[in-house]
Amino acid sequence: RGAVRWLREQQDPNGRFGPAASSDFIYDHAIASYAMCEAYGLSGYSLLAPVAQRGIDYLQAHRNPYGAWRYQPRDGDNDTSVTCWAIMAMTSGRHWGLTVDSNALAMATTFLDSCTTPDGRCGYSRAGQPSARKVGDQETRFPAERTEALTAAGLFARFCLGQDPKEKDCMRAAADRLVAQRPNWDTKAGTIDHYYWYYGSYALFQIGGNAWREWSKALTPAVLKTQRTDGNANGSWDPIDAWGEDGGRVYSTAILALTLEAYFRYTRLVPAAK
Repeated sequence: RGAVRWLREQQDPNGRFGPAASSDFIYDHAIASYAMCEAYGLSGYSLLAPVAQRGIDYLQAHRNPYGAWRYQPRDGDNDTSVTCWAIMAMTSGRHWGLTVDSNALAMATTFLDSCTTPDGRCGYSRAGQPSARKVGDQETRFPAERTEALTAAGLFARFCLGQDPKEKDCMRAAADRLVAQRPNWDTKAGTIDHYYWYYGSYALFQIGGNAWREWSKALTPAVLKTQRTDGNANGSWDPIDAWGEDGGRVYSTAILALTLEAYFRYTRLVPAAK
């Protein structure tokens, strides 16, 4: 209740959660909108409905005309990472009865299609482009070729949009890519990517079958066995992944807790693949 109350207090009159103080503030807003939609829907607390709706309205106003989302409002630039968070917020809002522009989701689908290659890889802002990395230490320690984060994000977003892997070859191909690069907590190999593991877990839970079993087997040593059990860090995860310096211990702990909730967070959005 305290967290929901705090989020409500961070919403400005135009619906945006938090200040536009950083270049990528839309991440904050999209994730906060997603959280508020879920808080409203799962609690049934009617006073949260307008708060969640204003968050969705801002997302829809931020989107590029005839396109998807990126950092600045309506600037003509799109990327898969921001777009997938927006898709999750908007499909959650739609599920709970909020007003969502169906054309926005159709345009997001078109954008994902434009970024996806026949072998299932989803690029950052165009087909074949790897996941984003900052120039310098981050790209050296966590090479983009060690992750399929955007392929995972795009695959889960397609489930949110109601697509079925039995009808979309690229979804099955994407699942194969994820299974080929399962979670591995190796501080020297540059494979630790909590963002990837979050999306990969949700996407492959939806795929089900052997793909989910193989991923889940790797998830146990990578996540359950690396949770801290000592001192003030007890219960948390160290922020030593690709985006740990940006999000810190709270980010790593939150997103890995969510990752473990993949087992029961959603029902199957489409019938499980065999």
